[in-house]
Amino acid sequence: MTHPTSRRPPLLLGLAALGAALLVAACGTGPIPGQPAGAGGTPGSSTSTTSSGGCTAASAQSAVTVDATNSLKFTPASVCLKAGGTITWKNVGNIFHTTTDDSALAASPGDAALPSGASSWNHPLNPGGSFSLKLTVPGTYKYFCLPHESLGMLGQITVVS
Repeated sequence: MTHPTSRRPPLLLGLAALGAALLVAACGTGPIPGQPAGAGGTPGSSTSTTSSGGCTAASAQSAVTVDATNSLKFTPASVCLKAGGTITWKNVGNIFHTTTDDSALAASPGDAALPSGASSWNHPLNPGGSFSLKLTVPGTYKYFCLPHESLGMLGQITVVS
């Protein structure tokens, strides 16, 4: 005689697989037709891949562009910006993202950080949309995509004077 609990593991595995499939489908992960996955910035845009350890006044840029991609990444993930410079996020994919630096909204406290005196933000990035922000307070900003934070969609801005 088969014990009634012998059916639970396959059922749980099936539910887990269904949940994972629904998550992938809901997020729309995959390349944009005709565009490489994780495509970078547009011609003429300024990007920086300098880590915070190497961000100096000499290497900082006055304008940077960060792409929000279908691969659930900010590209580049880390930028170096001059104080008073502008960062622009562009949603180059076909799924909704945000750019968010608000510790009250972060699932993991370490995913959001602001220098003392800086203001938090939470801005939607609809497919094809963009958002620009002028940052005047030097320091390290850690931000995330609200719907994809737990999937590792994180970024960092180092602002130097």
